[in-house]
Amino acid sequence: MTILKIYQNFFLRNIIINLIIFGIIFVCVYDEIKLDGHSVSYMLSKISLGYFPCIIWVTFFNLYIIKPFLFRKKIKTFFFLFTIYWVGFYFFMNWFFPIAGLGKFRTLSILSLVLNGTAFYFLHIVIMKKVSQTDKDIIKFRSELSFLKQQLNPHFLLNAMNNLYGESLSEPDKLPDRILNLSDMLRYQIEATKKDYVLLEEEIAFIKKYIEYSTFQNERLLVTRTFEGDFDHIEIPPLFFLPLVENAVKFSAETPEPYIIIDLKVRCGNLSFTLKNNFLESGSRLSSTGIGIENLKRRLEVYGLRHELSCKKEKNIFIVKLKIWHLPTAVLS
Repeated sequence: MTILKIYQNFFLRNIIINLIIFGIIFVCVYDEIKLDGHSVSYMLSKISLGYFPCIIWVTFFNLYIIKPFLFRKKIKTFFFLFTIYWVGFYFFMNWFFPIAGLGKFRTLSILSLVLNGTAFYFLHIVIMKKVSQTDKDIIKFRSELSFLKQQLNPHFLLNAMNNLYGESLSEPDKLPDRILNLSDMLRYQIEATKKDYVLLEEEIAFIKKYIEYSTFQNERLLVTRTFEGDFDHIEIPPLFFLPLVENAVKFSAETPEPYIIIDLKVRCGNLSFTLKNNFLESGSRLSSTGIGIENLKRRLEVYGLRHELSCKKEKNIFIVKLKIWHLPTAVLS
């Protein structure tokens, strides 16, 4: 396990940091307590009695007051809770220290602990944001490179040109719309991969264009799609659904009667996405690498989206279900 993975693990990170601080306190008071003739076990028990209640209070403050109020810019509420909380903390420790046999309460020492505890938390937030942004940049770069390769793929462009050529002979009046559709798809892929988030309505529009292009390529393909909900200002990582829809189109195309079913609903910033497609249970010329699903899982983790993803096969039907809670919203200028 790398140092970064250890740091990203909530429990390991806090255990290690608290052990280090505990050790520093032990070293600082060792000589003083040793002169009084006390044992090491006595020293450890006394440090624990004074240290761990403080850590519980500081941790609670960081998670349930700083994070939901200060970081969301509810400044007045934050300062009100800040005052009430630490006044309560002061009186609690003033009562607790003498009972635990730790001597008289020292305001300067406890304020130092409070300030250091919150400072560590802010430092942690800065580090995690940097790590998260770095991961996003890496994934964005890989996605952009992947889609640029796909756009320049001679096989992809050759199929597109052949289809356009065939339609120019049979139905020339539809040709301008087909060319415009393909151009819009390529333009969106190039622009979207440069962003962390895009509007959900833009992503849906792209999926519709891709479906239109797919049914143009394969007239046998039957697509049932449902898009419901309030999409205004909801954001999502770019080209999020494309790998899933792309695989569904590809594997269903091998069947005599290919079909895919897309169902996307948004309620109060929560998204529910279901994709179904038929496929050949045996005799398929395609092999599933699972890369698309794994990439989607990784992107969900990197973006920190609370989600639930499941994939299953029922006879000759492949089903993907994705739920995402609390999607971000665009900031209106």
